[in-house]
Amino acid sequence: MSKVAIKLSGREHFVNCDAGEEDRLAEVVKMVEARMKKVAEKAGSTTVTDTRVYVLACLSLADELYELLNNGHKRQHQEEDIMVAAVDHLRQRVAHIASQVGRA
Repeated sequence: MSKVAIKLSGREHFVNCDAGEEDRLAEVVKMVEARMKKVAEKAGSTTVTDTRVYVLACLSLADELYELLNNGHKRQHQEEDIMVAAVDHLRQRVAHIASQVGRA
């Protein structure tokens, strides 16, 4: 684990990072910085504090993550329902074929 310097809103912060994860951290920092910029622009005021921008960006990203996780769970349940229906269909087909073989 190493300590890596990152910059958000022109301020330097030091965070711990696993070896080999520096590029990923840099991409995450870009994502956070972009969201902070978007939030600051939306606020449209020069009186918005850095702390408020940090909080609003955090909430915005957390909301997006929540939506993605929620959609993932819904999709998983839909896929499970499809698999159950497919297995049930196959069971019915096998039973039908078995009944036909019994008649022959």
